[in-house]
Amino acid sequence: MRRRPTAPVVLVVAVLLTGLAVVAGLGLAPREVQVPIAVGAPVEVAGAQVSARGERVSREADRAPAASRSRTEAVSGLVAPEPPPYRLQRAGAPLRRVPVRPVRQVPPGPVPGDPFTFQVGTLNVQGSQHRANGTGRAAMHASTILGRGVDLVGFQEVQDDQLAVLRSRLPGWTIWPGQSLGNQGVRLQIGWRDDLFELVDTGSIITTFDHQSRPIPYVLLRDRATTGEFWVIDLHNSPRDQEADRDAATGAQIALVERLKATGKPVLLMGDTNEKTEFGCRVSAATGMIGSNGATPTSCVGAGPIKIDKIMGVGGVAFSGHVVDYGAPVRAATDHAFVRATVTVTPMVTPGG
Repeated sequence: MRRRPTAPVVLVVAVLLTGLAVVAGLGLAPREVQVPIAVGAPVEVAGAQVSARGERVSREADRAPAASRSRTEAVSGLVAPEPPPYRLQRAGAPLRRVPVRPVRQVPPGPVPGDPFTFQVGTLNVQGSQHRANGTGRAAMHASTILGRGVDLVGFQEVQDDQLAVLRSRLPGWTIWPGQSLGNQGVRLQIGWRDDLFELVDTGSIITTFDHQSRPIPYVLLRDRATTGEFWVIDLHNSPRDQEADRDAATGAQIALVERLKATGKPVLLMGDTNEKTEFGCRVSAATGMIGSNGATPTSCVGAGPIKIDKIMGVGGVAFSGHVVDYGAPVRAATDHAFVRATVTVTPMVTPGG
């Protein structure tokens, strides 16, 4: 009869068998092998297709603390690449300082008392009663004024039909007195560009012209840019052998110049004097006026050709570019020259001064 092992023997054998099983288990257990996997490449894990991705796919992992996520990544075999080490680089030359350009100063605009320059002319239009096609010739005169770039004109021998043409053919101009001084007052008109000048005041005196009483108009204009003001007189004295009437009219015109000059503002005078030298010399001597052709009180004739059509000024007035213009269409439109010049006016007294 076989004897059963005793309890101590059974216990020893059990311990030995357990140890051998543990040793065997350690030797047979697979080792962890790290295999580089391209991100996004499919790998087979326990027979299943899994895409290896470097991003977190578990919301639980997103909410896990940083230390926990590191452990999870280490376990799954996805290890974030380390950033490259920083390198110190020697500083180069300092940046060149770009000089700041000063802001360009805009020159100040015109102020009261500043000189201003414009083109002035005098033109006997030869009235419709003296020659046919008065309106057509008036249209030629308007074309001449615009073409020559004149800004202020004194007209003589204007008729009603010619006045209407001048007004329609000179847009942006004011022509005074129009019909405001009566039928005789239409003969003499002063015209100017509205964008340059504005009307401040008007007036007239009466002289005898060709045995008729006729108003001599004058205006006070203000330069819009500088607010400088100046007077303008337009005249026409008696023709031919009417010397006494011319002398009387010249005396009245000298008195007018002196009265306007006393206001402290420059005075321009223009018109058909019907005298080549006497009028200019007498007026210059009495008022100090100079002529656009270079005439002065001490040299009152000035440069030729000497015409009966005059432009004169006093009180901060300077002329240049005097022209006796017979160019087309002037000769076809009138029996006079279109006398014109550049004038620079320096106000003697400004508004409120």
